[in-house]
Amino acid sequence: MRGGIRSGSISGIPIYIDSSWFLVLGFLAVWLSAAYTKLSPSFSLGYGAITAILFFLSIAFNKIAHAIMSKARGVEVSAINIQFMGGASTIEQEAKDPFAVFSIAISGPLVSLVLSVIGFTAAWLIAGDVIFSNNPKTIEALPDSIGSMRTIWTMIALNIARINLIFGMFSLIPALPFEGGHILKAAVWKITGDRFTGIRWAARSGQFCGILTMILGGLVTLNSPIGGIFLIFIGWFLFGNAGGYLYLNNLQQALLDINAEAAMTRDFRLVDAEISLREFADKFLLMEEKDANPIYIASSNGRDRGIISAVAIRNIDSSEWQSKSLQALIKPLDEIDTVDLKTQISTVVNLLEQKQLRYVIVRSPVGSVAGVIDHGDIIKALDSKLLWRIPSEYVKQIKVDGKFPANFRLVEICEQLEASKQ
Repeated sequence: MRGGIRSGSISGIPIYIDSSWFLVLGFLAVWLSAAYTKLSPSFSLGYGAITAILFFLSIAFNKIAHAIMSKARGVEVSAINIQFMGGASTIEQEAKDPFAVFSIAISGPLVSLVLSVIGFTAAWLIAGDVIFSNNPKTIEALPDSIGSMRTIWTMIALNIARINLIFGMFSLIPALPFEGGHILKAAVWKITGDRFTGIRWAARSGQFCGILTMILGGLVTLNSPIGGIFLIFIGWFLFGNAGGYLYLNNLQQALLDINAEAAMTRDFRLVDAEISLREFADKFLLMEEKDANPIYIASSNGRDRGIISAVAIRNIDSSEWQSKSLQALIKPLDEIDTVDLKTQISTVVNLLEQKQLRYVIVRSPVGSVAGVIDHGDIIKALDSKLLWRIPSEYVKQIKVDGKFPANFRLVEICEQLEASKQ
């Protein structure tokens, strides 16, 4: 999310402006200058640029307010990225209660509506009650009554007021990804007590709005092909964006619902800790297939003692293998990172990633080894829960690679879930 040109900071949050804004502002300046050509032929482009810059500042203020409110509600924000089609805050964690979600969501639209009021007020102070007239001839006659310069500033103020009014009202639509969708999420969360239910309602509402917009676009295409295609594109964008929220919501819920017991396997070898190194090498190491990397658990007197570090046998002279027992290769369970049966799978993901582990041992209530979990086991558990239908060959490859596929975003999502628990 972070990118663009750094343009200062506010409340300790760095602000980045996407470089595409230079092109957008140039286009808007030329396009908007047409409205000022008759009143100021020599400086119409300048007034168009002023309007474009004020439009940019409106979006910037909206997103800055969103970020400041997020920080005030205890949600860590690392950057404000002001991009065309809005902007985004790089949020490190999610809001912890419905009121925080509502406060953050409403802050942006409120700023837009306040800027709209300021714009209309400025236009009224310059031109008077005439700005509220529905008669276009009355507006056209403004230069004769108040002069060209005051008319230009009235037009600029009205344009900014209307843009912010439309932007503020549009963002309150109760459907994700709009701010109104987050308000709906907060309301449902408050009523049901379940954050995931709130997100699900808001995301479904977003998909419904997207479908309606595409249908409307199809009807409009009959009379206005360009306008209809634009609406279809907007509807497709809304549907896909809301679907992204729904995917993320279902994935987060699955990561919290699935525990280690549901994801673990018994894919390890139990070996008697009293046998000699020679016997271990002959019966196990030499019999393994090439590139196999099995997990060995040492056990004696009915108790699991620890993990056998098969690689460590290379550090022992082969002449000593017959006289030394497997105890020489055991790393006790208490000295390694383990989880219990009820540990959430999101915690397991964080442990695997932070400690760069190939697998995690799952221990039973009595301390014995109940199972193991690796990256592939987690993907397989999620596949079963969410019906992804991932091919078994792909899961096997994940086990071999020992890392999660980047497009799944598991590590990032689990880090946010862990932060939200604190």
